[in-house]
Amino acid sequence: MRLERVTVQGYGPLAGFDAVLEPKRLNLLIGPNESGKSSFATAIVSTLFGVSTLEAEEMARPWGGAPHAATIVFSAGTGRYRLGRNFQTQEVHVEQLGSSGDDSASTIFQASTNPRGRSPELSQYEELLRGWIGFTDARLFRESSFVYESGLETHVSPELRHIVSGAVEADYQQIQDALLDRLDQLTREHPYDPRARKRNNRSIEAREERLEQLRVRRSRSESVLTEVKSRTKEREELESRLHDLRGELAGKEQLLKDLETWAAVREELRKVLKRVPAVGQELVMARRARTQAEEIDRRIAESLGYLANAPEEVEPDLLRLGMLRSQRGRYQKTAESERGKKESPAPATPVVSLLLSAGAAVVVGGFAFGMSRNPLIAGLAAVVGSALGFAAGRMFGESALRSRTMAEAQVRVAQENIRTLSQEIDQIEIRVNPFIAGRTLEVVMLDVKRFRAANQERREHSAVIQSLPTPDRLEAEAKDLDEAVAALRAREKEVLRQSPLLAPLKEDPVKAAEAAERLKREAAGLRSKVEITQEGLDTLLRRTGGGEGDAENLATLDETIAAEEADLKLEGRQRDALLLALDVLRDSVIAFQQQHVGRLAKIAGATMARLTDGRYKSVSLDPDFTPTLSTDGRDRVPLEALSRGTRDAFYFALRAALVREMAAREPVPLLLDDPIAHFDEVRRGTLVAMLEELAKEVQVILLTHDRRVLNQVRDAHVLAFGTVGPMKDSSVKVQTRR
Repeated sequence: MRLERVTVQGYGPLAGFDAVLEPKRLNLLIGPNESGKSSFATAIVSTLFGVSTLEAEEMARPWGGAPHAATIVFSAGTGRYRLGRNFQTQEVHVEQLGSSGDDSASTIFQASTNPRGRSPELSQYEELLRGWIGFTDARLFRESSFVYESGLETHVSPELRHIVSGAVEADYQQIQDALLDRLDQLTREHPYDPRARKRNNRSIEAREERLEQLRVRRSRSESVLTEVKSRTKEREELESRLHDLRGELAGKEQLLKDLETWAAVREELRKVLKRVPAVGQELVMARRARTQAEEIDRRIAESLGYLANAPEEVEPDLLRLGMLRSQRGRYQKTAESERGKKESPAPATPVVSLLLSAGAAVVVGGFAFGMSRNPLIAGLAAVVGSALGFAAGRMFGESALRSRTMAEAQVRVAQENIRTLSQEIDQIEIRVNPFIAGRTLEVVMLDVKRFRAANQERREHSAVIQSLPTPDRLEAEAKDLDEAVAALRAREKEVLRQSPLLAPLKEDPVKAAEAAERLKREAAGLRSKVEITQEGLDTLLRRTGGGEGDAENLATLDETIAAEEADLKLEGRQRDALLLALDVLRDSVIAFQQQHVGRLAKIAGATMARLTDGRYKSVSLDPDFTPTLSTDGRDRVPLEALSRGTRDAFYFALRAALVREMAAREPVPLLLDDPIAHFDEVRRGTLVAMLEELAKEVQVILLTHDRRVLNQVRDAHVLAFGTVGPMKDSSVKVQTRR
């Protein structure tokens, strides 16, 4: 495959981008970071193989709202093609072109091919890919021909080894798949099964299981035929005994049922008869309560009608009025008492103070003289006593003044409360006067108490009336009870007529209960006998060989078993042959691949020696493609011991070798997205020169942001992203996208 033209309608930051590529020259795409180089490379891979995840598809959506689609024109071994993919609808359109120009000769494929699912259309498109490039997985393209964002590190998968060695599906995989499919049809347990042990049996296991079942059936049939005669008489005896036991049990159960029915009727009749006097008593109580309630209503209407007809708020107002008058009387008494204290004569404070001072001086001075007999001490004590007496007189006078002031304040408070209460009393009297009709408050309050007591008594009688049905309902219930008693007595006679054995128990409940317990015990014993007999019969029928219907034709079973054994031996030989063929095929493929491993190592070693200026002269690869390198002073140097730039040089050498090997079957473009980030100037120049040489064998597309590479190319087709200055080499062809 060689790409001729890539048109990106919309993919990430790219929109309306058209690139014409040279099939046998180095295609150099150069531009600054964030100019769309990586999006261009990814668009090529996505157009060929599709987008495998929803996350990647979301990231690839056009930024500016352009159509999410791309088109590739390429040439392959079978002709020229134009492949277009709409990423929104997953529709792929493939046209075959003429030997030149863009005119379509025919449409060879058009359908939706979602790589995240499986469909006949996707399988058809994968067959086209396999014919163009040899494989259908984008992962294999990234492992061999596509270096993405400086990711030169290469891991060669087993699938890529098959492709490089030439052992692809057409030569090896299809043969192996066919052998494995046939082996999988024969047996579920074989060493080449890539999955865990299968649940479902295959042909051999199913045939072994069927053969075992046939042998069991033959043994069972043989046992049945030998035992069926000996078990027939025993079965008949058990069935006859079981029939007798069931008949006896049915009689006992029917008698017990009749006894329980009669007991239930008797109990129900007792409850009904017990209810009859209660209904009569309730009827008397209801009538009496209604009469008393009517009498109370009459008394209220005769003497307390004015309260009954008054609004509901009159009664609280009357109670409030009595309470307010009582409070006003208390405040009036308090005011009169405090007013008497206020009007009492005030004591002469200076006179009292002088009298107390003189008296205290005489008492204290006399006491001091009596104790000390010293006139000076007695004089000092008299002075101190005089001062204390004068202070006590002053305190007494001030206390009397405070009492008069307090009495005046309490008189004012009492008068204010009397005034407030009088206003509220007047308001209430105005509201209730129209309803009390000139009666005094004392009379009205007595009537209120009587009215309350009458109402309470009436509510009690009403509660009795409400707790009992109405007399009409009680009379109807009494009539229903009479009818129920008659019906239950008729039912009792019917039960006694059906079971005459119950007649002696009619008047003796104790005997009836004993008879019921005895019947239950007898019925339980009969049930146990029936269960034991039935279990014995079932055990007899479950014996080896079963019934007569289980006996099969022994000759027919022998023929079937012989045929199954012959088929099982044949399939066993086929299984052994398939396992041997798979072993031989795998050994041959491994030996065939090892031949190519040595050639790949030789090509990669030559490229590595050129890139490192002869420092690393050879490369070795084991069967798993694990590399080691050799220098002048040391052999078998592991790749992990090298610098990042040297490792990138090796991976490039391995990629170049892989592409050359794959080109022997179908050339695949080598797409390099900025692989020279860790190369110095000399190694970068060598790499560019090698790419120009490699471009003559396979198509090479190099994307980079390093403009210094322009000074090292000799013959390249350059496509510039963004703004790039003029090229110094006149042989370099330049396309500029602005």
